[in-house]
This record gives sequence, structure tokens and C-alpha cells, in this order.
Amino acid sequence: MPIPDHPQQSTDVASPEALLQMITGFWTSQAILAAAKLGIADLVKDGPKSCEALAQSAGVRPQALGRLLRALASVGVFREEADGRFDSTPLASYLQTGVPGSMRAFALLQEYQYDPWGALLHSMQTEETAFKAVFGQELFLT
Repeated sequence: MPIPDHPQQSTDVASPEALLQMITGFWTSQAILAAAKLGIADLVKDGPKSCEALAQSAGVRPQALGRLLRALASVGVFREEADGRFDSTPLASYLQTGVPGSMRAFALLQEYQYDPWGALLHSMQTEETAFKAVFGQELFLT
């Protein structure tokens, strides 16, 4: 799946592939969230590391992390080296902590956005905000 143009992919091309990319876009955002929570970008900022070493540092299973990192490498967030180690990319640098322009905190916010967006239809049917339907209170208290 190619990386969409910033800020939004062109909708000029009416194709099933373009629609499929839109439908499955949450797969990528959830994978980025998982990598951000695990701090993978910080772990590879000094050079490529094996999946086993990354998994040990992150406290997860190597095979599962390998699948996540290959998925993110397919969209340019990380890079898989010929020897199977994973390395940073310019996109991954924006998931590092403590760097100018870091988007890690914004990526972490997806944890609180995913379920409310899933309740969008409920919100439209009831006029209750999706955030309140999911979390039992409004996002912004007045």
C-alpha cells in the first residue's frame, strides 16, 4: 500500500484500489500506534537492529513484531535490511521522542480516537457524541 500524498490522497482517480486503500487505512494507523507505544523508532535511531533484539527491548514476541515491522516497512515507516534487521527511515524519525517535529504524541492519541470513530454511525443516529458513547463522558467538559 503506497503512502498517501500529504495532506490527503488525491480522489481524482476512481479505482477500486484507491477505495481499498481508504477502507484499510486504519490498519496502517493502528500499526503506527503500536510501533509508537513500543518506542520502536527510538530503538532503531542509532542503526538497524534484529527483530529479536527489538522484541526483547519492547517486551513483545519476535514473530509478531516482525509482522508489524514488515507491514510498516511496506509503507515506508521502517526499512527491512537484506539481513532481516530493521532500520529507521525519514518517516520513522517523526516517531522518535524528544526530536523537533515529533509526531509520536499525536500517533499515541489514536488510542483514544479509534473507538470513537468506530461509533460514528451511532453518533449520527442518536446525536450523542461518539466519544461519550465509547468513554461515558464528553471529550471536552464544559
